[in-house]
Amino acid sequence: MRPLFPLVSLAPAAVILASAPAAAQAPGLGAIVSHTPVWIWPLLLYVITMTLRATRVRTAGLTRLLAIPALFIVWGLSGLLTRQSIGLALGLDWLAAAAIGAALVFFVGRPVVLAVDRDRRQVTLAGSWAPFVRVTILFTAKYALGVTMAVRPDLRETLSWADAAVSGFSVGYFAFWAVGLYTAYAALFSRPMIQR
Repeated sequence: MRPLFPLVSLAPAAVILASAPAAAQAPGLGAIVSHTPVWIWPLLLYVITMTLRATRVRTAGLTRLLAIPALFIVWGLSGLLTRQSIGLALGLDWLAAAAIGAALVFFVGRPVVLAVDRDRRQVTLAGSWAPFVRVTILFTAKYALGVTMAVRPDLRETLSWADAAVSGFSVGYFAFWAVGLYTAYAALFSRPMIQR
C-alpha cells in the first residue's frame, strides 16, 4: 500500500533511482542544464539575490517583500493544477503538506517586523538566514523532482507524491508567511503615532 503522506516516508530520489529498474543511460550534467527551461535561470538568480538580502536588516515596500512568497505560491499551485489527474489521495497529500508548512510558520517562521514607515508605506524586517535556507531547499527540491521525472518517466507516478508534497508545503508556508507579514504591518501601521 502506498503511503498517504510521503513527505515524511518517501525515500530520497537517489535511493529511488538506485532501486528502480535500470533505464537508459542517465544524461550528464550538461544535458540536464541545456534542457532546463530558460526561465529557471533568471528566476534562480532573482531568488538567490533577494534571499541573500534577507540575511541583513532590510527596509522595502510591502509589495516587494511579498514577491518571493507570491512566486512560490503560484509555483506550488501550478504544480497541483497542471496535473492530468489529481485524485483524492494526492489531493490529501498536498493538503497535509500545506498544513505542515502553515504550522511551521505559526511556530517558528513568522516574519519579524521591526518598524513601519507610514509615509513611504515600507516595512523594516529583521535579518535572518532562514529565508535563504528555506527557499534554497524548496527550489532545489522542485528542480530535482522535475529533472528526475523528466529523465525517468517510469518514476513519475512514484515521485508525483513527493512533488505534490513539496508544492503543498510551499503554498502553505508562504501563504501563511505573507499573512503574518501583512498582519504585523497592519498592526504597526494602525498603532497611534507618538507626537513629539
